[in-house]
Amino acid sequence: MRRLLAAVLVLAAPLAACGSMAAPTVNGSSVPAASSASATPTPEQAVPALTDGEAIVTVGLPDPYTPSSAGTATDDYRCFLLGTGVPEDRFITGVRFTPDNPAVVHHAILYRVQPSQVAGAKSRDDKDPGQGWNCFGGPDLPKATEGNPGGSFDAAPWLAAWAPGGREARYPDGTGVFIEKGSSVILQVHYNLLAGTGPDSTSVDLRTVPGTEDLAKLETVLLPAPVELPCTPEESGPLCDRELAVADTIERFGGESLRTIWGLQFLCGGDLVEPKASSTTTCVHTVDSPMTVYAAAGHMHLLGRSATIVANAGTEREQQLLQIDNWDFDNQGAIRLPKPTPLQQGDTLTVSCTHDAGLRSKLPALSGYEPRYITWGEGTTDEMCLGILTVTRDPV
Repeated sequence: MRRLLAAVLVLAAPLAACGSMAAPTVNGSSVPAASSASATPTPEQAVPALTDGEAIVTVGLPDPYTPSSAGTATDDYRCFLLGTGVPEDRFITGVRFTPDNPAVVHHAILYRVQPSQVAGAKSRDDKDPGQGWNCFGGPDLPKATEGNPGGSFDAAPWLAAWAPGGREARYPDGTGVFIEKGSSVILQVHYNLLAGTGPDSTSVDLRTVPGTEDLAKLETVLLPAPVELPCTPEESGPLCDRELAVADTIERFGGESLRTIWGLQFLCGGDLVEPKASSTTTCVHTVDSPMTVYAAAGHMHLLGRSATIVANAGTEREQQLLQIDNWDFDNQGAIRLPKPTPLQQGDTLTVSCTHDAGLRSKLPALSGYEPRYITWGEGTTDEMCLGILTVTRDPV
């Protein structure tokens, strides 16, 4: 489950090679930095002043990176390994991404790297020339031997994510993302070459407090659903054939893309041979351990129309966790729930997304691209359906 969901996390970002790490800074001075666990906080209008015990830890690319792509692809997914050097355990209570070249930065994700995974990350970086490494679908690290307290329901060790329109995000009071001393992180940036080729020096500010604080540990839970969006009746072309469109996706992103497409059908009970084409996709996930939900978000690309996440759909305990009636690609921040919502083992979480292939002929960013049958894919011209929850794990 973890590897499948890590593969469907299709937001990539460049990570500084371990051999050329930028010195982390706190409040402008070179100091040890911190990384964190996973969650998506709620944006705030202004950056609050630091309180006693708080420190800003900055990690970022040591040198400007100029994105590029191979073949006909218009996207560059790159990972960079960044050491934080934090001398003590810390909690992250807020995150602020600063894309140096926001025109080309499509998304960015910060991942936690367990100590047992550092050697694997260095190996991935050494095999790829230049800064960082190409990382379709995620950093592609070996499974952490330290274990995952969140269990198999966790999709990936996210620390935080950024999308257009994001500002500093603060986690709910009494919560934080825990990071161990000396942590490393991976910054994965998805560059959209339709807007140019860079260069870029994205950085991330982490608002931290001592790890001895009595805070609940936040995590991020990902809820993917497959995408099987056909061409409109008015469109025609060779890529409107699903088989040819999937072959084109594999050519652009490699064999891992096919495993993701098949894996999502398997995960969500679809037909692996002849998946049902539809503008609306749905997947039901089962909660495998008690948790409390603090915030929810969705992720689609440019053809998105609406998205929902519903807990225990069709039962007397049904509760809407997310409802986006008019999808805005430039505003993908998490929405804090009116009050924290507890979920029990065996509860269900249903994510649904509606896409509109008719937008392809109306959006300037997609002009010049031939019609195609769309499955899950990393590129700006591809699509996704992803629900995102910010949770704490409750004692059993």
